[in-house]
Amino acid sequence: MNNREALKLLYAYQQYLQACENGKQIYGPGYFKNILKNAEEYLKKPADHTVDLFRKNECVICGGPLPKTTMGDHLIALALNGKDVEYNKVPLCENCNKSKGKKDLLDWWFSKHHKLLELDPYVLAVYLKNKYRYFQEIGLLNEEADFSLEIAWIQAKNILGYLFKRYRLIFENKFKGGTWIEDQNISEKRRQIFEYLSQNEIIIGPLTMEWFVFKGIEYVKSLPLEKLEEMESKLLKAEVGAWGM
Repeated sequence: MNNREALKLLYAYQQYLQACENGKQIYGPGYFKNILKNAEEYLKKPADHTVDLFRKNECVICGGPLPKTTMGDHLIALALNGKDVEYNKVPLCENCNKSKGKKDLLDWWFSKHHKLLELDPYVLAVYLKNKYRYFQEIGLLNEEADFSLEIAWIQAKNILGYLFKRYRLIFENKFKGGTWIEDQNISEKRRQIFEYLSQNEIIIGPLTMEWFVFKGIEYVKSLPLEKLEEMESKLLKAEVGAWGM
């Protein structure tokens, strides 16, 4: 796999998860493939998500307060041939900016034992677009993929595989008399999680529920209630790891 292929796959993954979250449902492999067909064209466009990131007025990594005079920090460091332009800047607090330093974002992210699914999806989109420009300018798009991109795709592939499996269970040949039939063990897990969330008056979306079913009721109970309440609005930033990793 080369850098071009890795960036396209990861961008399609990011767009697919965003679509699932926005649409409150799980889409099938065909939906992902359609995104992948046009992924490179979107990678070539400026990273317009940076405006949305600055509107939050918080660090996109930890959610902490920003320096009062911040103009944004370079996602791809200038020392790594990153551009001093708006689409290469994201809001980082002093601690995260100092910790990241001149490192590549994903190299730094994985070195801190974070998972891909914990990274803000808009930050990932901005990173991928800037990385595409960087590789294009130095002629490395068709070279063997960076190690961090390979690790990211392994995690993304595991997540997609799980979601595609759930999609097939729900929508393909698993209905009897209009009722969805699923594995009894999975059904029991879902019931336990639903009852626990209902008791605490917590409402979540389908992606979060699938995530919890995979992790199990004991894991759900181990999370603080305030963390559970954040899951629906901050699903892709939640600190709960990635499936299969």
